[in-house]
Amino acid sequence: MSLQEIEVQVEKIDNIFVMRLEGSISSFTYKKFIEEVRKCNRKGGLIIDMEEVTAISSMGIAALKEISDMSYKSGNKIIFLNLSMNVKQSLQMVGLSKVFNVAPNEELAMKMASKPSR
Repeated sequence: MSLQEIEVQVEKIDNIFVMRLEGSISSFTYKKFIEEVRKCNRKGGLIIDMEEVTAISSMGIAALKEISDMSYKSGNKIIFLNLSMNVKQSLQMVGLSKVFNVAPNEELAMKMASKPSR
């Protein structure tokens, strides 16, 4: 899969959406990524599994920040799961590693996404 591609799969478990990403979040793919997140976030909590995200560009990081703002405004939680070392390092470099809700495993992600925002 190239930097110009991202595959998004969404399933609903109880009232939580689980989005699995494969590919890169880049200037070529971030709009599709944000639109998919927007659709799910309107309807409830969302877990974004990033285990298969191979790369993230500066536009990808901007997209994650936009998603965080979207979550705050909607009151529906967005939880990130399985961040790759590349993604973790990118977020640390720009000082955003503490901004996002990140779960260490799917079970905890489900619990976090189910709790109402305050």
